[in-house]
Amino acid sequence: MGGIIFLVLVVIVGVGIWIYLISQQKNQANGQRPQLKIPCKDGYIIGYYVGSRFTGQRFVNNRLASEGVFVNAIQIGPGKEYYENGTLKYEGSFVNGLASGQGKLYEENGKLKYIGNFANGYASGQGRIFDANGKLKCEGNFARLSSNQENIKDPSVPTGHCKEYYDNGQLKYEGEFVNGVWHGEGRSYDRNGRLVFKGKFAYGKPTK
Repeated sequence: MGGIIFLVLVVIVGVGIWIYLISQQKNQANGQRPQLKIPCKDGYIIGYYVGSRFTGQRFVNNRLASEGVFVNAIQIGPGKEYYENGTLKYEGSFVNGLASGQGKLYEENGKLKYIGNFANGYASGQGRIFDANGKLKCEGNFARLSSNQENIKDPSVPTGHCKEYYDNGQLKYEGEFVNGVWHGEGRSYDRNGRLVFKGKFAYGKPTK
């Protein structure tokens, strides 16, 4: 009797394995890969392995937080990051889980805010910032503010040579910036494009 039960169990297990293998073969034939779930910091990732790289979607509190390629549960290469409301926050390159390289940053309402270079999760290097209406606001070099000055909403500001524009598209200022303020050699213009001042600026004001 015990031998019959054992034989039945073996048959059941064998059939289960056979069904699983057939389903995996069908998935692969259809271009699909078996889905895996691996743990990561603050959540988990669902996807599949290609060599040592895991391609999938990262979830935090059962909410889609990002998607792309992961190595040791850390995001690298091209990918996307999302706000808590599900809208796209960032798309571009990742290094060690942070935005680094070329990318685009969006507002929670879906409007494009910044396009350009990133480093360690912040806009850094050459880029362009757009206003709420999608018009170019500033272009040039950007850098992260020092920790004692950081503004959570806009942690990166124009620094070095940049151009700033009016909402009508006219050039407002071209020259040097320090921590987001006109400072150094530059030129300011009125809304009609007429030159207002050429020379040195100090903390946003022309020097006499």
